[in-house]
Parts: sequence; C-alpha cells; structure tokens
Amino acid sequence: MNFDPLKEFEIQKNNSGWMVIFADLLALILTFFVLLYSMSSIKLPEWKAVVASLSFHLNPERPEIVEKKWQIIERAMVEEEEGLHLVYLKQIFDEKIKYDPILSRSKITILDDRLAISLPSDLMFDKGSSELNLEAQKAIAILGRSLEHLKNRIVVVGHSDLEPVSGRTYPSNWELSLVRAISVANVIKSGGYLEAIETYGNGHSRFNELSEDISLHERYAMSRRVDIIIRKTVKIKKNLDGLFQ
Repeated sequence: MNFDPLKEFEIQKNNSGWMVIFADLLALILTFFVLLYSMSSIKLPEWKAVVASLSFHLNPERPEIVEKKWQIIERAMVEEEEGLHLVYLKQIFDEKIKYDPILSRSKITILDDRLAISLPSDLMFDKGSSELNLEAQKAIAILGRSLEHLKNRIVVVGHSDLEPVSGRTYPSNWELSLVRAISVANVIKSGGYLEAIETYGNGHSRFNELSEDISLHERYAMSRRVDIIIRKTVKIKKNLDGLFQ
C-alpha cells in the first residue's frame, strides 16, 4: 500500500478542526469574565477583613498593626488659645531690662503673632563657647522670674554669623547656636518658668534677612544673638483617655 502524504495531511486537518472551535470558546469565556471583573468593584472593608483573616491564620505570630487616625489624635493632644497680650508683655519687659547691663542691650520686637527678645551673644558667651558667663546667667534669671507665671508658649532660637566656628567642640555654627539656645532655656527654666520650652538652632541661615541699611559690622553683631520668642498663644493639653480604645 502506497503512502500518500497529501491524503494524510487532509485527514489530520479534518481531525484537528475541533481545536479551533474550542480555542474560540475559551477566548469568549475569558472575555466574558474579564468584562464581569471590569464592571465589578471590590468592597475595601470586606477585602481588608479577608486579608487580615488570611494573615492571622497563615502567620499567627505576626504582630497586629492597628491603624490610628493620627490627625484626630494630634488635635486632641494640643489646643491653642490666646495668652497675655503681646503689647502688655512688651511694656513689662521694657521696664525689666532697662537697668540690667546685658538685658538693656537686647532688642524687643513685636511681630504678627509673637514677641521677640533678642539677646546679644557677644555679652553672654565667649567666642566659640556655649557656656553662659556669670553676668548673663543673672540677667536671664531675671527674665525667668518675670516669666514664672506666664502661660504663653516660649521658643528659644540661637543664631550665628557667617564666620566658621573655631575649635573642636562643635563641628559647625548650627550645633553651637542650638546648644546656646538650650543654655538660655535652662536658665529660664531654673528661674521659675514651668511650661515646656522649645529650642532651635538656626546657625547663620537667617543672616541675609538682616537689614542691609546697617553696616556689615552691625549685621555680624546682630546675627550673633539668642532670641527668646513669646507666642501669643497658650498650649492646652487635653485628656486622651479612651482615644486609643
């Protein structure tokens, strides 16, 4: 019996025709399910519940992560209200500082929401040092006693000039200005102020904000200062009981 390749190919072609129909059917079914999925939406709470349940059963030792509404918590922790009027405070401090040799050299400025008492660092610290001299400690203690019953928020900010810091104690002016601010804040606290004091070090970052109408020598002198900033607001801490339940 002779083998006919063309006849054999026709037989195989006729026998595999069903596969084309089956492939078309699978394509239609797949398209149908894709259409159903695209028209549906996953309910997020139910999906999270499923994921949490699977995570617990597959890995029961995994610590539970509890989501908190931190913005609500932050609002609950701190609320602000008006403190003593800044103009009234300026009048008090003008009277307090005019007889002290160091405080009388300071500058008191009222801005939109704060009162700034700028203390000259040259009269309080040795060059490159963050340790207050004895006269400066006495002067700032006077301010601390004046602030003893004040509820307004207080911030202490250290500044420096453009000259690089000397010595090995502090790697840059930023660290030096920060530690100087902390030194002043500590004396204010020891003078009787009971509330928390925020401290910052700006280094020479605010040097260019000083007026160019004064001489460069005066700008350098003003840049080496420590600002005691009294905000017009008072922090009120609220009770957090039950918030984390």
